[in-house]
This record gives sequence, structure tokens and C-alpha cells, in this order.
Amino acid sequence: ALETLLVDHKNEICDAISEDFGNRSKHETLLAEVFVSLEGVRYILAHLREWMEPERRNVGWAFLPAGAKLVYQPLGVVGIIAPWNYPFNLAIIPLAGALGAGNRAMIKPSELTPRIGALMKKLLATKFSEDQVAVVTGGADLGEAFSHLPFDHLLFTGSTRVGKAVMRAAAENLVPVTLELGGKSPVIIGPDFPIDQAAAKIMFGKLFNAGQTCIAPDYVLLPRDKRDQFIEAAQKTVAELYPTLARNKDYTSIVSDRHYQRLESYLSDADTRGAKLLKINPGGETLDPANRKLAPTLVIDPTEDMTVMQDEIFGPILPIVTYGELGEAIKYVNAHPRPLALYAFSHDQRTVD
Repeated sequence: ALETLLVDHKNEICDAISEDFGNRSKHETLLAEVFVSLEGVRYILAHLREWMEPERRNVGWAFLPAGAKLVYQPLGVVGIIAPWNYPFNLAIIPLAGALGAGNRAMIKPSELTPRIGALMKKLLATKFSEDQVAVVTGGADLGEAFSHLPFDHLLFTGSTRVGKAVMRAAAENLVPVTLELGGKSPVIIGPDFPIDQAAAKIMFGKLFNAGQTCIAPDYVLLPRDKRDQFIEAAQKTVAELYPTLARNKDYTSIVSDRHYQRLESYLSDADTRGAKLLKINPGGETLDPANRKLAPTLVIDPTEDMTVMQDEIFGPILPIVTYGELGEAIKYVNAHPRPLALYAFSHDQRTVD
């Protein structure tokens, strides 16, 4: 049922998400929301029978001649709290897993993306009865009430701040919780890796969905003597990918005024504290804040006291940090909270390891 829904309604899904964002690249939505969800559904369909097979376990001699086996069973009702940055994918893939395992599910979409939330509610109602799959839409108050329900399992994707509140609420009913909270994901460019190639890959990943991705490169660590070369290559890459920004339907907007102002405050703080800001605007356009298009911006030589180096960025801002030798970069990453992802650019396997 989910597979059919994804194939038949992909264009509606793209349109709804674009309206929620103010502008969201259709290609990005197809790739990251529709195709990824479709692949997830098909993967479950292909492997579910083998996953359901009971697994034999050995028993200690004291219990012989008894036997033991692990038998998989549904949990019951699974709650899914989905975020705004990939509002369809991060609801549908957990839903597919819950349904595949024989559960029922309730979904709470983000209040920042109401149109795709309403569309999900409408589309899922054509395939499932409400006591199989229910979508509940509303604001933060409803989200808080949702997290207090006595689910058999609760999945939350979003910020650490909200994740703590969700876990506290679930604890009242001893509900097991799965949290995916993001983090500041570093990029380490090894001394041997061609800077132009690294810049092209990093800027593509950083600017996909305008950087509003939990595993987007959050900051770059690179050899000190290659900093200027990276900056030049980054500018060239952005000009090739996005020759214009203002009316370019392939350059995604920031999802809300609040998040746009949050990103602007990071830049203002970095500027005040002495970092060099390089806004990459290939067309030299005037960007209207009402459209929430934020030009890709490099923050050169940031310091630890800047908010851009403390908070997860979630936008098209990329701090550039330099090192003298590789051990400094490794030490820097290890001195900070564990990231969700890390990207290592090197052709030397020992360096990567």
C-alpha cells in the first residue's frame, strides 16, 4: 500500500513540501523524500520473510533437554514524531518499519510543515483505517500531549532540546524511546586529498536542502596551507551548482522566519567576534529576506566562543577550521560531543582509519 502511494502521488508530495518551505527543490524532494522512502519500503518487502523467521538459541547444560528460540512479535502501537527538514521521508520510513513488523502506528508531523502533514493524513487514510495508521496534526501543545501517550514504542527525530522533553514524557509510562538528534558533523580533509575534489563534494552535500540536513557537513578541518585553495574551489563549485539564488527553484529556502533569523544571528555573532564571512552570491543578487533564501556563507577562522561553532547549524553556513598536522584535527573532534556523522577525505587508508 505504501509503495503504491509513493509512486502515484510523488508530484503532490513535492508540491506540498515546496509550499511548506517557501521553495524546495523538486529534485531534492524526489531524491531524499520519495525515492529513499520507496527504496526503504521495497527493502522491507524483500527481507521481511527472513526477518520473521524464529532464531534458535543455545541453552546451558543445566537446562537440557529444554530448547530455546527467539520468536519475533509486534510491539503494539508505535508513535512517530517526525521533523520538518525531511517531513515525509522521516515519517514514512519509520512507518514502513512499524507496519512491516505487524504494528499499528500514530504519526505526529511537524507543525512547521503543515501542508505535507495534511497531505500525509489524506493519503494514508485512502490505504489504512485510522485504527491501523493515524496522523494527528497540530502545534507544539499537541506534540507534547502526543509524547505523553502510553505507546509500546516511540520514535523521535529532531533537536536535542525537544528530545529531552520527549524522553521525560515517555518515561512516565516506561515507553521505550528511539531518539535521532543530529549533532555537529565534521569534515576532515587529509593532506593528500585534492582540495578541488573535496570542495566540490562538500559544497554539494552542504547545500542540499540548503544545509537543513542532520548529517550535513557542519564544519571543515583542513590543512592550514590549503585554506585559500579550498575557499576558491568552494566559490567555483557554488557558481556551477547555483549560478543564481533568488529565483532559482533548485536552491531551497530556509523553512521558517524563526530559523532564518537564527542563522542570521550566527553570522552576526561570528562577524562581531572577528571571523571573516564570505557570502557566495554568484549572480550578485539582492536576496529578499521574505523569501528566506540565505546565500551560502563560509565562516573563515572561527573561534570556539562563536555560536556557529557550538550549535548545530542546519543551514548553508560552513565554518572553515585549519590544522597544522592531522593529529590536531583528530584531537579537535574528540574534544567535542560525539557527532552523528563524520566525513574523511583521504586516499590513504591508514589516514581514514
